[in-house]
Amino acid sequence: MWSEKTKVMKTFTVINGRLILLWVMFLTVLASAAMSESPFAVSVVDYSPGPGQFVGNPQFNDPNRALGRPYGMTDSYADNTSVVTLGDGGSITLAFDHDVTDDPDNPGGYDFIVFSNALFIDGDSTFRWQEPAFVEISQDGEVWYLILPNILPSALVGGLNTGQSETVLRNYAEYTPALQLPQLRFPSLPQYRTPEEFYTTPDRQSVEGDMSSYLIDQTSGGGDAFDIAQAVYQTSSGVPVTDNQGNPVPAEISWFRYIRITDAVVGDVNNGTLGEVSAEIDAVADVAPAVSVGNAKGLPDGTYVIIWGAIVTAAFDGEFWIQQLDRSAGIKVVSTAPVSVGDSVIVTGHVADGAGGKEIPDALVAFIEHGESPNPVGMTNRAAQSELAKDLLMKVWGKRTDSGDGWFNIDDGSGCPLKVLCSPDATVPAEGEFTTVTGVLSTDSTGNTVIRMR
Repeated sequence: MWSEKTKVMKTFTVINGRLILLWVMFLTVLASAAMSESPFAVSVVDYSPGPGQFVGNPQFNDPNRALGRPYGMTDSYADNTSVVTLGDGGSITLAFDHDVTDDPDNPGGYDFIVFSNALFIDGDSTFRWQEPAFVEISQDGEVWYLILPNILPSALVGGLNTGQSETVLRNYAEYTPALQLPQLRFPSLPQYRTPEEFYTTPDRQSVEGDMSSYLIDQTSGGGDAFDIAQAVYQTSSGVPVTDNQGNPVPAEISWFRYIRITDAVVGDVNNGTLGEVSAEIDAVADVAPAVSVGNAKGLPDGTYVIIWGAIVTAAFDGEFWIQQLDRSAGIKVVSTAPVSVGDSVIVTGHVADGAGGKEIPDALVAFIEHGESPNPVGMTNRAAQSELAKDLLMKVWGKRTDSGDGWFNIDDGSGCPLKVLCSPDATVPAEGEFTTVTGVLSTDSTGNTVIRMR
């Protein structure tokens, strides 16, 4: 690709009279190429299946089935219409049409996802049908690096860590099921997602002892997520290079274009019932970057966003507010998810202009951990009217003036009385009484700034 660019540059020099036109054409071609990039693997470089009962079956031996988007079902039932089997010890090598990068904005630090037909047995996330395959990545298709798993391939035991197993695996393919698109699973809910949106949002890896991490995040289409930073040098496929202390040597690469997925254990069978235990691969996806709350609010209506690790600052029936950790921006999230103030959450959805400004009306939400709510920002009533303060957790003060059913006004003397929305059963300060209020700044149906008391 770079040599072609060099040829074009030389042409610019020779044909001075058409330099500008050629530059425009060149940039147009580059822009068109960028727009056409697929988040999924686009070509098969090699398919070398091992022996197995599905290798001769046309339903399972077409390597092109690993290209493009995945087709999930539920955590207990797989959609096998788009998977390709690796056979016992076999492998498949795929390529992207762009460099998959170790982007610091990628959610959770994950850079790509491998989808398969892994299952929870009877819906139990601690007991799975898993046929692990280790993953290697390459920049040129010649030199390969192993994504270091929590258990080396040589240490896996067939029938214990494979097949029906309770072993927690990380950095292996075919450990986590793939899910169906939300609008197909929940047709009564307005949570529309395209495959390009849903299947590029990673699910967090399982961590021993953390039961919630075993479940698939609602925000994600499942699959197994990987971090390029976990790549190490290897002496042979699946065997890492180690230093004098026996530690794997990091590869320290920041991108790749080729991926090789290899069935991890040769010779493991499932008591003869299902023959060999070998991975089936559905798709590979490049993870989409997350955005900050502030950036999300500046995007056009309908833009899909991933917000990772924001803090819940206030929760009401059917909606809640999240805020960036640095208190720079907040946004309203429309969801019935059971969140609490102080929760760190993942939120995905499409931003839209609501009655009170930018919001996420079709949110999917995943819980990360519970912590403390950020301290509210103290502001005068006048400062609270600013657009920058909207949706932030605030503390305001003043003397109570007017009141009504579910609201009262406070005036701090700055010339801009502020309306406070509260629950009908809230204790309202007496008229003239000085009070402080903590809540989120929003806008009512008339366009006026209000604070929703937490």
